Amino acid sequence: MANAQLGKKERIKRALARQPVDRPPISFWAHNFARENSVEDLADETLKQFRRYDWDFIKIQSRASCFAEGWGNRYTPSTERAVQPKLMEWPIHTVSDLKKIRPLDPEAGALGQQLAVLRAIRKEVGPEVPLLLTIFAPSMVLSYLLGESASRMLELIRSHPDEAEAALGVIRDTYADYARACRRHGADGIFLGIKGCSPEQMTREEYARFGLPYDRPILEAAKQGWLNMLHLCGPHLYFEIVADLPSPLLSYGLDPGNPSLSQARDKANRAVIGGVSAKPKIRTMTPEQVAAEVEEAIQDTDGNGMMIGPGCSISPDTPEANLRAAREAVEKRRK
Repeated sequence: MANAQLGKKERIKRALARQPVDRPPISFWAHNFARENSVEDLADETLKQFRRYDWDFIKIQSRASCFAEGWGNRYTPSTERAVQPKLMEWPIHTVSDLKKIRPLDPEAGALGQQLAVLRAIRKEVGPEVPLLLTIFAPSMVLSYLLGESASRMLELIRSHPDEAEAALGVIRDTYADYARACRRHGADGIFLGIKGCSPEQMTREEYARFGLPYDRPILEAAKQGWLNMLHLCGPHLYFEIVADLPSPLLSYGLDPGNPSLSQARDKANRAVIGGVSAKPKIRTMTPEQVAAEVEEAIQDTDGNGMMIGPGCSISPDTPEANLRAAREAVEKRRK
């Protein structure tokens, strides 16, 4: 079925509904560590990348540290695009420090800055460009508060589960409030990133106790968003958890042990986004290799109920030619 050229919002809504589209929607996202420390710089960098490649939606790439700064993490900002900020202080060193984790105002401090970026970008692009704002799962945030250490987080939940659950509950409630604020300030949805659903992070039983009860309420708080994206990170995902994490769009990497895009789409009964290698691989690929991954993803899904994107964020210094190759590959699929 031939389609007239669709607008970005209509193209994505049709993809979510598994209806015919003129071409698969596409978007990529990456940090620029030197330009994520102020509202003006992050908004400007985000808009520059959006306009350069004409993506179908914008995932605002909030600085990762913003999710922990309100509780005491301190960083030396980076001045280079591909060099991460340096962690200087973190608040949790002993179990008793967990008492420092109190509810945050989602519209103040570092989180309030991200909402200001959202408002600035919405003002520039208008209502027809879909916007997503990032949120990290509470267990990921807890690992940041332990010195950006997943191993310390696991040690804590295993040795002091009740105290860990109390802290996770505060983090959950803060980010559920933040999810609602994202909607109020103009987001079409949230991007919820989850690492705990892979054996590299937690056992199935641990995710059932320390992950799911804290992740699901954030998605539920954002349920009025029509473009909420659930992102699962890692190989050998506990894919069955998707049934308990409601979202119209599913993002993950084609890592070992994970389903194909078409398998995930059909098992989850929702649209999927991915197909292209994420950091660090994408920065060393050729444009032809990137285009081949795009084509393989489209062939696998028949271009139905899918979008092209990276399996996770891409390297900040990914060659422009690689991103243009991905964009051109979907354009060649225009009907």
